[in-house]
Amino acid sequence: MAERSVGLIIFTEIPDIGLVAVLIERGWYNFEKIGPESWSGACQVTVHGKLEEGESFLTALRYEVEEELGSRFFNRLWDRREEMVEVFHLLTENKEVVTFAIKIDFNMFNLIRLHASSGAIRFLRPCEISFVHDLTDYQKKGGVLDRSVIAMFPDETEAVKRAFKHFLEGKLADSPQPEKEEKR
Repeated sequence: MAERSVGLIIFTEIPDIGLVAVLIERGWYNFEKIGPESWSGACQVTVHGKLEEGESFLTALRYEVEEELGSRFFNRLWDRREEMVEVFHLLTENKEVVTFAIKIDFNMFNLIRLHASSGAIRFLRPCEISFVHDLTDYQKKGGVLDRSVIAMFPDETEAVKRAFKHFLEGKLADSPQPEKEEKR
């Protein structure tokens, strides 16, 4: 069975900066696993997690948002879940990934409580998306050591691009259909 995961990209407007995607920079230590974090220093969508057996994408997302950003933020966000839009759906033999996006008011950020293993919040502007590095070019154990670099997995970078397009143009070009990965 394919590994299934779900993500959420939060967007906001920052005064004097404009629209940004909210990324989470992975920390250096994983307190749940009691060891170094894999891909430390890498950036990922705001919330990301794997589905349990029989779990729906939205149910998994609900648990991940609360776990990763805290219950106060979750309660305010989940009341607006109908505003979430699916921006990316990847389906291969080995995995299925669905990524949603939502735009929130900047004042909601004071409700976020990051998980102990989280690194930091990073903001990405639309003009910076072309400078995102491919995380697969880095070592899983070594991570991304240069803080000026934003490195993400390619599917998450694509999800962020599509979400920017949605929020900047007001709609997705087409409803996202699951993408089939080409065999090489």
